[in-house]
Amino acid sequence: MARVSDTAPPPGNTGAQGRLEAHVPAYRFGLVLALLLATFIFLASGPEGDWVPFVSSLLQGATLLAAMAAAGISRRTFRLVVVVVVVALIASLGVWLSGFDGDTSVLLLVNALLVLTAPVVIARALIRRGVIDIKTVLGAICIYVLLGMLWAFTFATIAAFQSAPFFAQESHATVADFQYFSFVTLTTTGYGDLTAAEGAGRAVAVLEALVGQLYLVTVIAVIVSRMARLPRRAAKSEGGAPPEAPDG
Repeated sequence: MARVSDTAPPPGNTGAQGRLEAHVPAYRFGLVLALLLATFIFLASGPEGDWVPFVSSLLQGATLLAAMAAAGISRRTFRLVVVVVVVALIASLGVWLSGFDGDTSVLLLVNALLVLTAPVVIARALIRRGVIDIKTVLGAICIYVLLGMLWAFTFATIAAFQSAPFFAQESHATVADFQYFSFVTLTTTGYGDLTAAEGAGRAVAVLEALVGQLYLVTVIAVIVSRMARLPRRAAKSEGGAPPEAPDG
């Protein structure tokens, strides 16, 4: 039974996307990673103002839709996700236009849920493919970056719901502070310039550090080890069986 090549365009996709998929198989996950980097840079710059939630939701919604497209979900599910993203954008736009400066914990929670959906979809798609290649590597990197962003919004949500400051060193933390703290915790760098002051924040920070390390030593390690075996298998298949000794 012939095996369909991973670089061939999917059935029914013979247009520009099919040609691009044939020449650059991982372009979809590359787009997701580019959107993640754009979101990371935007949040790390520490923007302030009523427009920040809208732009943040716009970037995260675009990232989620790109992740859904890369994962190859059904059209019905994709349309449902589009509706959710549009509702989130309308809510954040309403906050921006109304000039509301009160409790934004609901918006932070919505952003966290949007970020949570993307890594789950990507992970399911990679497991379903069962192939270790450049798509798998880019997908795994996307999941790792999404985990850092997910915990950043989780920390910000906790801070919005609790009365005391989240950090022991900073009484008025920004989104950039939460993102910085999240990725420092995820990578277990541990600078110590920002630390969670309350029990809930500390517990979630420890959980993030554990997940980050387990992800690196299990998922990434397995992908790297299997990628390292691919050249050997390819060399053996190209070499074929050893030649037979001549008779006599």
